[in-house]
Amino acid sequence: MAHLFVTMNAFQDTAILSYPVLFAAIRKAGCDGVEIRRELLEDPSSLLPAVKGMLDKAGLIPYYSCPVSLFGEDHQVIDVAPYRQEAVELGAKLIKFSLGNYREGLSDVDTLAKAAACFSNAGILVTIENDQTDLGGKTERLAPFFAACRSKAIPIRFTCDIGNWAYTGEDAEEAAAALKNEVVYIHVKEVVETASGYATIPIGQNGRQKWKRLLHLLPKEAAIALEFPITSDLKDYIELLKEEVFVNESV
Repeated sequence: MAHLFVTMNAFQDTAILSYPVLFAAIRKAGCDGVEIRRELLEDPSSLLPAVKGMLDKAGLIPYYSCPVSLFGEDHQVIDVAPYRQEAVELGAKLIKFSLGNYREGLSDVDTLAKAAACFSNAGILVTIENDQTDLGGKTERLAPFFAACRSKAIPIRFTCDIGNWAYTGEDAEEAAAALKNEVVYIHVKEVVETASGYATIPIGQNGRQKWKRLLHLLPKEAAIALEFPITSDLKDYIELLKEEVFVNESV
């Protein structure tokens, strides 16, 4: 079965002092790993080694989320060295960026290849996540980027957030079908439209089943993370997810 993760922004208490107890509970509930969120750490470079120790003690695999665009306003790859160093300090197996201002034919693919190699040489897989913007959350922009990576054998893969498609007006099922071959990591959630905009809610709430349909369209071997407010016992959500993954694998 694919590895199961939970993202740190799923919890209300994200103070680092709470991490040891939280990590132990996450492991006990049945998760294999945790997605550490850079934006939740006041000083990532000084805190990440300690977080690594806590994760090691709990027996959890670290993934690292950087809310940073891989391509800057000049359409070129940003300096990734600081993020690589942070990922190494964490012991991360995967790092996640947003696409940013990539432009086919203008962005330097050779520089991209060198940046990806810096991570892969350290045993870290680079992924791009579909975010909630037109720059980084549209299939018409993501598909050419991954095609360019494939053509140059650049080891960059896709983190598919099944809820973020709503924010960019994409048909989630069409997007999943178009990009499924690039997916190595899935963020599972339900997104609903409210009077004040879109909101993320837990899976299994109000009988909503969209997350199940989307999960069936994506690779069975991809790692899966719960990314929604944990309002009930974490183990209940994990059992719900495991049940669906088991059904998916049996088909």
